[in-house]
Amino acid sequence: MSAECGPYVQMGKLAQQMANQYGKDPNLALEPLLAHFIDEVEVNVAADRFDHLGFMTRIRSAVAQAAAKATESRAQNFLQAVVQALEVCIARHGDTSPASSDRAVDPEGLQPLA
Repeated sequence: MSAECGPYVQMGKLAQQMANQYGKDPNLALEPLLAHFIDEVEVNVAADRFDHLGFMTRIRSAVAQAAAKATESRAQNFLQAVVQALEVCIARHGDTSPASSDRAVDPEGLQPLA
């Protein structure tokens, strides 16, 4: 797929849409919304054989740019949390040791749990 139409482009747009929703609705909690987005990323990664690290890196790059441009603080917070969560996913998928895929991630601190 081209750089303009790749699935990571759609995931970047989804992150921005979710950030807008999060920014507009003070009743939305960050952690469940973030977990839902990362679940969508994981579904895409599990669904096909392709450059998974490149897929997640491109999403992270697009979302980081959107976070830098965001003017609403809650939307920016969500986008920054997505970037951090994607970095955890990238590190987890980049680590090829068998135990790496079994590590849970703490949604508060976005650090792998021991």
